[in-house]
Amino acid sequence: MLRIVISSPKGGCGKTNTARNLAAAAAHDGFTVSTADLDPQRTLTRWARRRPGDVPGIVHYQVDWMDAEALTANDGIEPSDVLFIDTPPSIEAHPVEMRRLITVADLILVPCRASFDDVESAVPYLKALRTSGAKPIVVINFSRPRLNVAAEKGMLLTAAELCPIELGERADYNRAGSKGYGLVDVTGHVGGDEIRTLWAFVKQRLGIERPPRQVEVKPKPQPKPKARSRKREAAHGAA
Repeated sequence: MLRIVISSPKGGCGKTNTARNLAAAAAHDGFTVSTADLDPQRTLTRWARRRPGDVPGIVHYQVDWMDAEALTANDGIEPSDVLFIDTPPSIEAHPVEMRRLITVADLILVPCRASFDDVESAVPYLKALRTSGAKPIVVINFSRPRLNVAAEKGMLLTAAELCPIELGERADYNRAGSKGYGLVDVTGHVGGDEIRTLWAFVKQRLGIERPPRQVEVKPKPQPKPKARSRKREAAHGAA
């Protein structure tokens, strides 16, 4: 099971939005997907409860920090292809548990708004992650194409890798989320294309192309019934 931790030191940066939309994209891509919500606000949990049955299913876990070890143990939860773990901004309150999550994570995504305040908060956290041996990737959230944020991106690049895919500022993320959907669930939505491209980037970094499939065990061919001779058929018909 691949574990993707979505974390940031600051609230309002789009962690939950990133988690649920990537989870929906992975599910549409044929992967078995689970999500875990460590945030006391339980936004991801409420979204998972609202998710309707006409879209690919996602298994969800509402987890308290005291039980966070279940997310890192091999037999802590039912295995899936990919597990997305949504964390709260107050990670300093649980340093041991958070360190364990970071250690086992196959990928760490750090959503961040491209504002000076958000970047100033994120940079020390990113440097701390790198010091611990992790390789976080920053995902710019609530992007505005006409806004010049070159200086803010430059600050982020001093601390971590910057994802080439940005998530735009779209009211439809909230509208879809209020019904348990991601934008990939909405046919033809440009935001869905954005998320699918981000998921393609994540797959590339994880080194996966398609979901693992069980080897199909084909049933042994049954012997065909022997054909009756015409002579016997004629005799049978005459009888």
